[in-house]
Amino acid sequence: MTDAEKLAQVKSLMNITGADMDAQLAVFLTFAKNEILAWLYSGKTPDDVTDVPARYEPTQVMSVVAGYGLQGLENQTASTENAITRQFKYSNMIEFIRANVIPYAQVM
Repeated sequence: MTDAEKLAQVKSLMNITGADMDAQLAVFLTFAKNEILAWLYSGKTPDDVTDVPARYEPTQVMSVVAGYGLQGLENQTASTENAITRQFKYSNMIEFIRANVIPYAQVM
């Protein structure tokens, strides 16, 4: 899947129209890609690997949706404002990725 297709999926899931937020969402997608690869390869991503494996593309997209929704919560898993309580399974996008990506085992 191309970066443009991933961006289109994120925007569709978040009901975002127009291009006003494209740059910010692209940063989220790049951050998610880098974190997935770093976690998958234990920080030693092979030089020939430049994108997320196809099986983790949905994780990349959903991590952006989750991470975007958590902006401003500063790693909280619960928030109460004006008698409205919200709880989150993950405190940030990195936690979401690490819970949903299985790193490759390495022999040291």
